[in-house]
Amino acid sequence: MHLADLFVALRHQLDRDTKETERSAQRQESAPDDAGGVLRRLMALLEADDGADALKSWVDTADEGTPLDRCVLAAQAIDQWFTPLASRLLSRRALSDGHLRARQWYKRHGRLNGDAADGQLILRPGLFDRSVNMREVTPLRESFDVADLFQTLLLLPPTLAAECPHGEEGERPVSLTFRRIAEVADQCPSDPEWTPVVGVVPLALAEDDLALRTFAKDGADWYAAVPGDLGARAAAAIDALAAEGVTIVVFPEVTADPTTLGAIQAAVQRQAVDGPIRYVLVGVRQDGEGDAKPRSMAVLLDRTGAEIFRQTKLHCWDLDADQCRSYDVRGPDGRRLDAAKEFIAPGDGVTIVELPNMGRLAVMICEDLGREQPAAWLCRAKLLDWIVTPVMDAGLTEERWQAQAGDESSRAGSCRVVVANSMAVSHRFNRVCDADGEEDKRITDCGVALFFQPRVDPAHSSRIRRLSLPIDAPEPGCVAARWEPQRWPELNTEGCP
Repeated sequence: MHLADLFVALRHQLDRDTKETERSAQRQESAPDDAGGVLRRLMALLEADDGADALKSWVDTADEGTPLDRCVLAAQAIDQWFTPLASRLLSRRALSDGHLRARQWYKRHGRLNGDAADGQLILRPGLFDRSVNMREVTPLRESFDVADLFQTLLLLPPTLAAECPHGEEGERPVSLTFRRIAEVADQCPSDPEWTPVVGVVPLALAEDDLALRTFAKDGADWYAAVPGDLGARAAAAIDALAAEGVTIVVFPEVTADPTTLGAIQAAVQRQAVDGPIRYVLVGVRQDGEGDAKPRSMAVLLDRTGAEIFRQTKLHCWDLDADQCRSYDVRGPDGRRLDAAKEFIAPGDGVTIVELPNMGRLAVMICEDLGREQPAAWLCRAKLLDWIVTPVMDAGLTEERWQAQAGDESSRAGSCRVVVANSMAVSHRFNRVCDADGEEDKRITDCGVALFFQPRVDPAHSSRIRRLSLPIDAPEPGCVAARWEPQRWPELNTEGCP
């Protein structure tokens, strides 16, 4: 048995009764010298080739403590054994043969354990070598989580819980996949001098660039966001941002159809050899096959324009009466709707990807960032370096829900958050203001991006950078900023709706 597989087996035993596991951890924390002595003995066992078998035998047959105490200590010993693999500073000579084999398996398969059916065992720290909850500071209270007993290893469950669509009660399972892209990196995210440049392309600059089509079906009113043919504009933006030295480019939610996506891929490929762009994330509307609903997706491209993965939006953005009024959402008969459901098929999985030059990244499309599940788990696990959120909404400000959700996600996950928005819905909002004589509420400086940087102390609000374009003259139609949070103000979330 390999150590990683033994850890997974022990971890599942600890998850069976978290209250008892918490009591066991408390017993060991009340006698740290005794627990430390046992851990040192167990670590010595692991130096031998048969260390996993010897450790399993100790768990099964020793008369020290309770069986659960032995499970906790054995799992923590394995966690400590894997610690060198989480460091970017150790040389190959500092690793044992067992460490080298484990690292080779991890690079090849993106996990440390042999069978992914029970979940994927990965290294917990991301490439930024962030601080995570250590055993000596983990609060063993109501918030106790078995994962907090370990510093290095994180077991990703096969599925997570997500809320059901359209306000239905209960939860539904979504799969969780971790992928590691094994390519040569030419930039080092853990280098304190590393400052990526993030670009955002609103793409839908006018109201007609992103149509909201409505219809009645199954006794309810529905809306669908349908982008126009914006391929030439998207390709020009890629060229402009490459000239500015941008590292990653983000296009907002549902601003591209498959044809526009193809134009973006071709533009990225043209600058692949000498250009600075490493990744491009594109919000795409993908038609369903036959009678199936369309999907709102985010497609991640590498520097050659090749597709890395697709993330489908998990939660629908259903509009209430106030939102229908604000965005002038009307039925085919011209009647302003009291409510409208988003006509998309919600996704059934979440992908986390570990990228050369960037670190670990997850995509939460619009509504996904504001929902409790599975966003809260992804943030609490502290395994991400980036959360990227393409949205379709009116202009971004520091007072709206995106600011509050972005700040909370950045602080909870100790990760960087990027929110990218288009401008079409802002034009609809302005049209309503003009019709109602509320010109003072018009959006003139349209927020198209929010960047969030966590603080060393998670009790402090994130630092924030807002990027905007003039609503009536948005050319060149893209924005970019170097990631320099030391120059950004702290977000004040008081009064956020």
